Amino acid sequence: MKTKKAQIGETLTWLVATILIVIMMVFFIFGASLLGGTKKIGNFRPGITGKSSFEGGDPFLKKSLFTYVSIGSETKRLIMEKTLSKMASEDKFNLDYNQTKAEVALRYSKK
Repeated sequence: MKTKKAQIGETLTWLVATILIVIMMVFFIFGASLLGGTKKIGNFRPGITGKSSFEGGDPFLKKSLFTYVSIGSETKRLIMEKTLSKMASEDKFNLDYNQTKAEVALRYSKK
C-alpha cells in the first residue's frame, strides 16, 4: 500500500511540472511572436502596441527598379514595367514610383 501512495504522489508531481512547463513555453512563444512582429524591413514600431511608421527608403522598389534598368531583353523589360506600374497604382510602395525610377535610371546611366 505504501508503494502505491508514493507512485501516485510522484506521478502528480511530474504531471503538475509538465503542465507548468507547457504553459510557460506557450507564454514565451506567444511573446516572441509579438516582439518579432515589430521588426520589418522599412517599417518601425517602437513597441508591441505602437503604430508602424515608415523609416528610410523602400529597398524592394529600388532593387526591382535596378533589375528593371539592368535587363537586356526588351520584352522582359516591358513585362516588368507593367508589373511595377500596376503595383505602384495599388500603392504597394512607400516611395513615389516615378521619381525613384528616374533616380535609379540616372544613377545607372552614369556607370
